Amino acid sequence: MIVTTASAAAMTVVGAGSERTRVLCLARRDLVTADCESFEHVRLSPGGTHHRTGRRETEAAWYVLRGPVLAEQRPHPAQHLADTGDLLLVPPGQDLDLVAGPLGAELLCLTLGAGPARRRRPPLRTRTRP
Repeated sequence: MIVTTASAAAMTVVGAGSERTRVLCLARRDLVTADCESFEHVRLSPGGTHHRTGRRETEAAWYVLRGPVLAEQRPHPAQHLADTGDLLLVPPGQDLDLVAGPLGAELLCLTLGAGPARRRRPPLRTRTRP
C-alpha cells in the first residue's frame, strides 16, 4: 500500500489495482478543550477499505452519505451492511473496518471524547475591567 498526501488535511491511500481511500479532515480541535476531536469525510473507491483503530478515550459516529458499505467492529466480531442515510455508532475502544460496495462509498465521521466534557475542559477565565 502506498500513501500519498495531497495536503496537510487530506490523505489518499492507494491500494492494489484501482482501490482508493480518501480521508479529508474537515475540522480538528484539541481534546483538552473540546468535545469534538475530529470531523472527517471518507471516500472509498469500489471495494476500497478503511481501517480505524479505536481508542478508549474516544467514540465515533459514522454517517453514510453514499453506500453500501460493510462495517465490522472489533474486538467483537459484529458485521453490519450500512447504506445511504445509515448511522454507525462505534463505542470507545472498538476498531472499525469498512469495505465499500461495488459502487464505492462516502461517509462522514465525527469523533468525540468519550468522558464527560466538564472534566476535560479547562476552567473558564473571568474577565475584569481595567
